[in-house]
Amino acid sequence: MALVVLVPAVIGTGYWIYWDQFIRYAPVTVTSAEDLPRIQKLLNQVDYLTPGAQDKSMYLITYRSCKTCNDYEDKELPKFQAANIETRIVVFALPDQAGAIRSTPAERSTIAELWLTRNWNFYKAWRMSTDETWTAEGLPVADDSLARTAVVGAGRGFNDQLNELLRRNKVTTSYPLLIWRDKNDQLRVCGCANEKAWHFVREEMGAKEAPTEIFGVEVPNDLLAKFGSEGATPAPAEGPPTKAPETK
Repeated sequence: MALVVLVPAVIGTGYWIYWDQFIRYAPVTVTSAEDLPRIQKLLNQVDYLTPGAQDKSMYLITYRSCKTCNDYEDKELPKFQAANIETRIVVFALPDQAGAIRSTPAERSTIAELWLTRNWNFYKAWRMSTDETWTAEGLPVADDSLARTAVVGAGRGFNDQLNELLRRNKVTTSYPLLIWRDKNDQLRVCGCANEKAWHFVREEMGAKEAPTEIFGVEVPNDLLAKFGSEGATPAPAEGPPTKAPETK
């Protein structure tokens, strides 16, 4: 009698652990014939940032103060770029909420500039900075321009429309929000706020560890450890940029 009670309990507990640690973080496939073209149209129209076009691509939707997004970009994007997978960054300014302003004037001005110029090096400079050091010096103030305010609004509108379509397809939206096509050309989505979800995207896209380069030559990562020294002193890092890079 005890086994009759115990075995189902063990199986149930095992399945819950499997779901909690694995299934709950798996990407979702969007299959709605009505919503698929709408989502794809949004992706086709959005002004994303990219280090360079490739045959395979992945969209990453993010906002400035998203710590998990920043961690994902730092830790994971080099793996995709090493596998010649194009990473398309879409950045938006968080809308105000209950009277609380959730973005800064410098942030809004920078996002407007990014959407208008799609300058990858400019984006990298911004990412290297902090809110304390980034002044957006030299940029037009978005809040003083109807056109640039509309650009900031377009980013928010894109995110709102996309979220509504994804919710209708049982996607739990969180950031970074990743969207790509799998090998069967199905639209896949991951609300990747938890690191437990990251490996799904890597494995599906075929991302790999980024090789280290020395004077432009790729060096196997395990080779450096053989010649490394715990007593080695790294070169001092440059400080974060404080303003937008000059444009020619």
